[in-house]
Amino acid sequence: MVKIAYLQCPTGIAGDMCLGALVDLGVPITYLIEQLGRLGISQEYKLWTESVDRNGQRATKFHVDLVFESGEVVNPDHFATFASHPYHLHSATEATVLANSITGSHEPGHSHPHASLSMQDAAASLPPIRHLPEIERLITVAQLPAQAEAWSLAVFRQLAAAEAAVHGVPIEQVHFHEVGATDAIVDIVGTCLGLDWLGIEELHCSALPTGGGTIRAAHGRMPVPTPAVLKLFEMRQVPIYYNDIDRELVTPTGAAIATTLATHFGSPPTMILHKVGLGAGTQNLPIANVLRLWVGARSSESGVRKEFGVGNQQSHTPHPAPRT
Repeated sequence: MVKIAYLQCPTGIAGDMCLGALVDLGVPITYLIEQLGRLGISQEYKLWTESVDRNGQRATKFHVDLVFESGEVVNPDHFATFASHPYHLHSATEATVLANSITGSHEPGHSHPHASLSMQDAAASLPPIRHLPEIERLITVAQLPAQAEAWSLAVFRQLAAAEAAVHGVPIEQVHFHEVGATDAIVDIVGTCLGLDWLGIEELHCSALPTGGGTIRAAHGRMPVPTPAVLKLFEMRQVPIYYNDIDRELVTPTGAAIATTLATHFGSPPTMILHKVGLGAGTQNLPIANVLRLWVGARSSESGVRKEFGVGNQQSHTPHPAPRT
């Protein structure tokens, strides 16, 4: 029997929602903490989970709190627009915008009661910028399970390819600031670790909602879907639709995970359903803000290819073979 999974994303997908669903399915958070610790950046974050209610449904919320050099611990959910975008900075002005997001001074009348850092301290506390090759080195020297390593590298390369296309720079020059990159690393590598722990051999994903409206980010106000997400949709030819919710529903990290690892998009595959994990999003929405990860099995004689990322011609590395 081939173990398969289906990402049902009625309110979109983000890395923390994937992690929440995986923990909800039984992936031990202690395992994720131990494996992610091998990356050598555990001083930059704290991981924890909680059970939450989303429109009457219980789900698991996965938190990646960021730890700054000053010792300040900040939950990026409080400035989710910035945290969900592993963007690159080109100037001190953009670093100031980022510091504003942490201290809560970016919008009149809007404050973050958790933040005690001054804008100057926040800017000074920001960890150094990492380029894609450095992130790749973190992953390759960590001695992660081979399958999780290969998937993680493929997802980051897919994300970097989209960012490079959007900004018109070579992929090697794409660099991610830690306020985005630290939790992006945790989200991407953690999701790949969780899928590997479950023994998933084939991943499917639903059509994805576009969301709508605009968001504020380091480069200014941007339309939703953001440019990187729209590019990922285009690269993978993802079926998309509008669900009347004008929020950012698919983050760049979530889009990169789905477009790299899913073999098919659309309706659920024929499967014997074993278990469903629910990963909660941060926002309160008209629809329960929950990603549902279905796990089941199908006969290996079905003839369906098992490789992750089948049909994804934009990947910069060969897709890993399934674990045997």
